[in-house]
Amino acid sequence: MQKLFNTICNDSVYFDQETIIIQLNGHRNVVSTCNLNGGYKEDIQYIYNNSCGKSIEAGDIVTMKGNNMMEHYHALTLELNLPADKTTGMCTAALMENMATVTQSKESISVTAMVTAGIDINGGRAGDPAQFNEFTNEPLDSTQGTINIFLLIDAHLDAGTLTRSLITATEAKSAALEELMANSMYSEGLATGSGTDNIIAVSNLDSKIQLYNAGKHCILGELIGATVKKAVQEALNKQSGMNPKRQASTIWQNKRYGITYDKIFQHYQKLSNNPNSSLEALLPIIDEIASNNEVLAQIAAITHLIDQNRWGLLTEVNLKKTALRYLNLLRKDYDLTEIPETKEENKETPFYKHLIDLINNTLGGILHNHIIKRKRN
Repeated sequence: MQKLFNTICNDSVYFDQETIIIQLNGHRNVVSTCNLNGGYKEDIQYIYNNSCGKSIEAGDIVTMKGNNMMEHYHALTLELNLPADKTTGMCTAALMENMATVTQSKESISVTAMVTAGIDINGGRAGDPAQFNEFTNEPLDSTQGTINIFLLIDAHLDAGTLTRSLITATEAKSAALEELMANSMYSEGLATGSGTDNIIAVSNLDSKIQLYNAGKHCILGELIGATVKKAVQEALNKQSGMNPKRQASTIWQNKRYGITYDKIFQHYQKLSNNPNSSLEALLPIIDEIASNNEVLAQIAAITHLIDQNRWGLLTEVNLKKTALRYLNLLRKDYDLTEIPETKEENKETPFYKHLIDLINNTLGGILHNHIIKRKRN
């Protein structure tokens, strides 16, 4: 077991068997979402975050170590040589070397967030359709992506305040994803997390500082929000390159709406009348167009209007009128014909679905004209 460092509460952080293990060296109280010793506890000695990512990269088949998550965590805890009755943990496919650690302090209060994160595969939005049915004994695939958070607070919190900290931390996680325009993989919404996220929060019962509020209006809430949001974004960047530069792309922001390489390429093929063209060969040019900030600005405005229309805030009449105005400005900039506002659509299909097709058509047209100009030059 390799010693890495001590936390703000002087607890010991170790690395062993692709696992970050924290040994709690004083009187601590813990709230954990783990099946093993989860909930509120005051007798936990070890907390951990285990990765199966290296096994997945090696091509190994990763399965649960028992018939359910309780049995899985019990077996894993014993493999780590930790006491099963005094330990609680988390699992992920993210690599431990991609963990982000952020500490902030204010008015004698210190908070640390230690986060591993990845949501490119199973990012989801609260309320999305379920991906498995636990009543049919289908196995839960928890290896695709997860945001796991250690929240370490150097202050004495009662059971309610420590539990309340989870709300603030979860809001911070969702805010981190919102600022990156992270997509749900299961709906047309923006992601609020992954389907398998976990958190373990710890407070220091030895501290002379007693706090009774972990909401956003208090200093503790400010520190929880700031550390978790920053650590989540740093971890996503380390794990999968999800950062503002990558996300400043029409495609990365709007896969949820079907604005994809394939769809853009299909429209390009129709316009170019070249069935033998290769998507792979054109990927760099499509990326260049999708990442053009002027293109992104116009289309981001349109897709946000679509969001508001789906949420019931914007009527279809005003969506159509305003979105087509934005889209035609973009088409004019790239020498594409204007789309008339009087064009008839299928009334059985929401207009925004047709609008998405027009966006893909516009991007395909920009690609087509770009290639023509390159050939001429």
